[in-house]
Amino acid sequence: MDLCIYKNGKFEKKYNSSEIELDRNKISVQETLAARYRAYKSESDPIYLEWQYDKTPESEQVWRDKVAEIKARYPLPDTTPIN
Repeated sequence: MDLCIYKNGKFEKKYNSSEIELDRNKISVQETLAARYRAYKSESDPIYLEWQYDKTPESEQVWRDKVAEIKARYPLPDTTPIN
């Protein structure tokens, strides 16, 4: 299946099925990274600052656990091209 894009009544670009799927993955990756950024900023950054102040292995582990939790909550989609 092909998708043709027209702008102001003039042909602009033609996409084939695999290009459409790759574009969907790009958007999904961007959305996921944005969600991770927001979570890091509000959840893990304060814990990171505590670790930088304390410098204890326990506070470092709390921060690393929070980062892992965020990555698990917002997993990156598979971006392997479809053949």
